[in-house]
Amino acid sequence: MWRNRARRAAGILVLVTLLSGCASTIIGKPSPDQAALAQVEDERSPLTAAAAFGDYTTIDYCSLMDAAALGRTAEVVDPPRVSLDNCIAKVKVDGQEADLAVGSVLDEQARSEYTTTTTEVTGGTELKRRLTIEKPSSEYDGSCYRYLVFADESSLQANVNSLSTSGTDLAPERLCPLLEAALEHAASVVVEKRVGHLSFPAGSLGSIDACSVATDAEIGAHLGSTQTARRTLTKHSCRWGRIGEDYVSLYFSVDLPVPAGAGYVPETLGGRQAMVWTSTDSYCSAQTTLKPWPGAQKGEVETVSIFVSRYDGGDPCGVMRNVANTVFPRLPA
Repeated sequence: MWRNRARRAAGILVLVTLLSGCASTIIGKPSPDQAALAQVEDERSPLTAAAAFGDYTTIDYCSLMDAAALGRTAEVVDPPRVSLDNCIAKVKVDGQEADLAVGSVLDEQARSEYTTTTTEVTGGTELKRRLTIEKPSSEYDGSCYRYLVFADESSLQANVNSLSTSGTDLAPERLCPLLEAALEHAASVVVEKRVGHLSFPAGSLGSIDACSVATDAEIGAHLGSTQTARRTLTKHSCRWGRIGEDYVSLYFSVDLPVPAGAGYVPETLGGRQAMVWTSTDSYCSAQTTLKPWPGAQKGEVETVSIFVSRYDGGDPCGVMRNVANTVFPRLPA
């Protein structure tokens, strides 16, 4: 009798122990993976341009462009080539060639200077992290502009301009879908954190702040009015004055050298050979070349361009020459 009771007690003890073990397994909850939670939260939060691109000065804009996808919507005449502030491909649409560019990154003020208002493009692919593609209020034959807008209201600009030789420009309805597809791809690149960055060689313009090459006082003396430098996010261009008024603009780029002819005239400015172009009595520009761009496939070089606009009847080329004589001697050898 005693042995049977002892056996039953032992059996009950084992059962309680097993049930207790099961209960602890059911009730207990695994600790949340904090890194995984942070990643999920990051992927759902609105994306700013600063978080998407990091260092604005070194963005490789060609890492945002998919040449293969572009080739499915247009004939690619020249593959994408990188510059300091954009990536450019030459395409052909309906037999007409056009330059398609992605870049650069603009702050809200700069975008508003290009176009006073923009509205969201609807009907396309829904973008993640609350990115939107927006269009300007007005569009014209021969060109199209689109903006990939981020949570901080900065934007990635894209544009396409047809190179008509017949006098008939392509309608925006033919050009704008190319840009929208290009920016949809760019959106996926930034969301997936696949943005590439350039490494500049020693003495490259890519490492120089364009606004540091001349002072406000120097430009003001040449322009005849006091202006404060307007620095872009990438620092590769600087403007004194507003678009639509008297202004001087300094622009660093990687491009093909300007050929002689076609309205350009060679001239020595600031100890450098430059190509000067005048389109009207109120506008004048000049470009000088520096060193070859590493990995250039078609002879691309680093270039410095000066643009001057005068709306008060003054001499824009006189201002341009004075600015060039100030700026060009300060450029890297």
